[in-house]
Amino acid sequence: MLFVTIAYFLATLVVGGAKLIAGETLLGLSFLGAAVLAYWGGSAIKLAIFAPALRPRLVGLLVGACFAAVAALVTVASGVRFEAFDRDLHGSAWVLAGVVGGIFVTRRRRPA
Repeated sequence: MLFVTIAYFLATLVVGGAKLIAGETLLGLSFLGAAVLAYWGGSAIKLAIFAPALRPRLVGLLVGACFAAVAALVTVASGVRFEAFDRDLHGSAWVLAGVVGGIFVTRRRRPA
Protein backbone atom coordinates (compact mmCIF):
# COMPACT_ATOMS: atom_id res chain seq x y z
CA MET A 1 0.00 0.00 0.00
CA LEU A 2 3.01 2.26 0.27
CA PHE A 3 2.95 2.34 -3.53
CA VAL A 4 -0.46 4.07 -3.45
CA THR A 5 0.85 6.82 -1.20
CA ILE A 6 3.99 7.35 -3.24
CA ALA A 7 2.04 7.39 -6.51
CA TYR A 8 -0.54 9.84 -5.14
CA PHE A 9 2.01 12.29 -3.81
CA LEU A 10 4.28 11.95 -6.84
CA ALA A 11 1.37 12.73 -9.16
CA THR A 12 0.41 15.62 -6.86
CA LEU A 13 3.91 17.04 -7.08
CA VAL A 14 3.98 16.68 -10.86
CA VAL A 15 0.61 18.37 -11.43
CA GLY A 16 1.05 21.03 -8.74
CA GLY A 17 4.64 21.68 -9.79
CA ALA A 18 3.61 22.02 -13.44
CA LYS A 19 1.05 24.62 -12.45
CA LEU A 20 3.66 26.49 -10.42
CA ILE A 21 6.16 26.42 -13.29
CA ALA A 22 3.45 27.60 -15.69
CA GLY A 23 2.99 30.69 -13.51
CA GLU A 24 -0.30 29.61 -11.96
CA THR A 25 0.96 30.02 -8.41
CA LEU A 26 -2.40 30.08 -6.63
CA LEU A 27 -3.67 27.04 -8.53
CA GLY A 28 -0.48 25.08 -7.92
CA LEU A 29 -0.37 25.85 -4.21
CA SER A 30 -4.07 25.12 -3.76
CA PHE A 31 -3.66 21.79 -5.56
CA LEU A 32 -0.70 20.80 -3.39
CA GLY A 33 -2.32 21.94 -0.15
CA ALA A 34 -5.66 20.34 -0.91
CA ALA A 35 -3.98 17.02 -1.69
CA VAL A 36 -2.24 16.96 1.68
CA LEU A 37 -5.41 17.95 3.56
CA ALA A 38 -7.45 15.33 1.70
CA TYR A 39 -4.97 12.57 2.53
CA TRP A 40 -4.92 13.62 6.18
CA GLY A 41 -8.72 13.66 6.18
CA GLY A 42 -8.93 10.12 4.84
CA SER A 43 -6.33 8.94 7.32
CA ALA A 44 -8.23 10.56 10.22
CA ILE A 45 -11.46 8.92 9.09
CA LYS A 46 -9.80 5.48 8.96
CA LEU A 47 -8.29 5.90 12.43
CA ALA A 48 -11.60 7.16 13.80
CA ILE A 49 -13.41 4.05 12.59
CA PHE A 50 -11.20 1.89 14.82
CA ALA A 51 -11.20 4.23 17.84
CA PRO A 52 -11.90 2.38 21.09
CA ALA A 53 -14.63 4.71 22.40
CA LEU A 54 -17.43 6.83 21.00
CA ARG A 55 -15.96 10.26 21.77
CA PRO A 56 -12.62 9.77 19.97
CA ARG A 57 -14.49 8.13 17.10
CA LEU A 58 -16.77 11.14 16.68
CA VAL A 59 -13.92 13.63 17.04
CA GLY A 60 -11.82 11.73 14.50
CA LEU A 61 -14.66 11.58 12.02
CA LEU A 62 -15.32 15.30 12.50
CA VAL A 63 -11.65 16.22 12.05
CA GLY A 64 -11.36 14.01 8.96
CA ALA A 65 -14.52 15.45 7.46
CA CYS A 66 -13.34 19.00 8.18
CA PHE A 67 -9.98 18.35 6.49
CA ALA A 68 -11.72 16.90 3.43
CA ALA A 69 -14.24 19.74 3.33
CA VAL A 70 -11.55 22.41 3.57
CA ALA A 71 -9.58 20.68 0.82
CA ALA A 72 -12.66 20.56 -1.41
CA LEU A 73 -13.47 24.21 -0.68
CA VAL A 74 -9.92 25.25 -1.55
CA THR A 75 -10.15 23.56 -4.93
CA VAL A 76 -13.61 24.95 -5.63
CA ALA A 77 -12.65 28.49 -4.57
CA SER A 78 -9.49 28.51 -6.67
CA GLY A 79 -11.07 26.70 -9.62
CA VAL A 80 -8.09 24.40 -10.06
CA ARG A 81 -8.45 21.79 -12.78
CA PHE A 82 -6.22 18.98 -14.01
CA GLU A 83 -6.18 16.51 -16.85
CA ALA A 84 -6.26 12.75 -16.28
CA PHE A 85 -6.89 10.04 -18.86
CA ASP A 86 -7.64 12.70 -21.50
CA ARG A 87 -10.39 14.18 -19.32
CA ASP A 88 -10.47 17.63 -17.77
CA LEU A 89 -11.30 17.14 -14.09
CA HIS A 90 -11.98 19.54 -11.27
CA GLY A 91 -9.64 19.60 -8.28
CA SER A 92 -12.32 18.12 -6.05
CA ALA A 93 -11.87 14.82 -7.91
CA TRP A 94 -8.27 14.82 -6.71
CA VAL A 95 -9.50 15.55 -3.19
CA LEU A 96 -11.77 12.51 -3.39
CA ALA A 97 -8.82 10.41 -4.57
CA GLY A 98 -6.79 11.67 -1.61
CA VAL A 99 -9.50 10.82 0.90
CA VAL A 100 -9.91 7.33 -0.56
CA GLY A 101 -6.14 6.86 -0.62
CA GLY A 102 -5.86 7.97 3.00
CA ILE A 103 -8.59 5.55 4.03
CA PHE A 104 -7.09 2.57 2.20
CA VAL A 105 -3.45 3.14 3.07
CA THR A 106 -3.67 4.03 6.76
CA ARG A 107 -3.14 1.04 9.00
CA ARG A 108 -5.25 0.30 12.00
CA ARG A 109 -3.44 1.12 15.21
CA ARG A 110 -3.32 -1.65 17.74
CA PRO A 111 -3.80 -0.65 21.36
CA ALA A 112 -0.71 -1.10 23.52
